[in-house]
Amino acid sequence: MAEVGQRQYGAASISPGAKTPDSTRRIVRLVLTTALIAYSFFGCTSFGHATDRDPLFEKHESVEEMVNRHPSDDELFREYPSLESTPIPIAFGSKIYKIPRNYLVDLSRPDVEPTKNTIFEIRVLLPGLVPRTADNANKFLKPPYYGGLGDQLNATIHGWQKELDLSARQLEWNRWCADEGPGVFRAVESGYRLCEAADQELYFKDTTEGPLIFACD
Repeated sequence: MAEVGQRQYGAASISPGAKTPDSTRRIVRLVLTTALIAYSFFGCTSFGHATDRDPLFEKHESVEEMVNRHPSDDELFREYPSLESTPIPIAFGSKIYKIPRNYLVDLSRPDVEPTKNTIFEIRVLLPGLVPRTADNANKFLKPPYYGGLGDQLNATIHGWQKELDLSARQLEWNRWCADEGPGVFRAVESGYRLCEAADQELYFKDTTEGPLIFACD
């Protein structure tokens, strides 16, 4: 027992020319392989995130704070576009919306009641609501938009808004179209229906997730 214990815990030495047992070499290779995998994972994770951090998810000052310090146009209209299509989960009350990153240019999730005050902004191209890609990125305008938006659609979505019953909402849309526009929605591109008034355009489309509607002032 003493001899076994000495071999197990005592200092070991390998004389020159001695052959290393196969089991020892396998253990050494396993340790080295594990160390390399761990370094590549944790090293890339820790250092990669520090350098490639998405500015969209950084904490930004509020619009009110920004206006109070009289920012430049570049600061006031700052956006954070991306070509990545990774879905970003955004909580609206009890619902979670997953928005592909290349749709988003701004996101505000305050620390206090984030689901109540969440605001995000998207940029797409008409008529198909196409998000930013490597092929069409040059078609997206940079702020400020003094020359108009052209085919670019900007939409700001606020969280925690009251949801109306669909039938009540449909009556509201039809009443608006009758009072302010021609009275009926007409079919346009990409499956949308449109009602035009003097100062606003109302677009409507049925989807598998429910009705989609947006207004252009």
